[in-house]
Amino acid sequence: MTKLLEEAIAQVKQLPESEQNRIAAMLIKQLESRSPEYDFWDEFDQILEECQMNTGISDLSYQHDHYIHGLPKRELES
Repeated sequence: MTKLLEEAIAQVKQLPESEQNRIAAMLIKQLESRSPEYDFWDEFDQILEECQMNTGISDLSYQHDHYIHGLPKRELES
């Protein structure tokens, strides 16, 4: 068991029984809703996808020094 989990359990033990039951039910529901194939990186990719914005600049990552610092554009590699 990790130290973080131990700390969380210690804090939950200090709560009234009704709050402990509410937290336990929430955790169980969360764990049961995860698929057996759950992958953190899939969830991380989904979050990144939701946060993306269209800048209209197709070469932004390649030419970031040009757009951010005003340097000349790099030549495209073939």
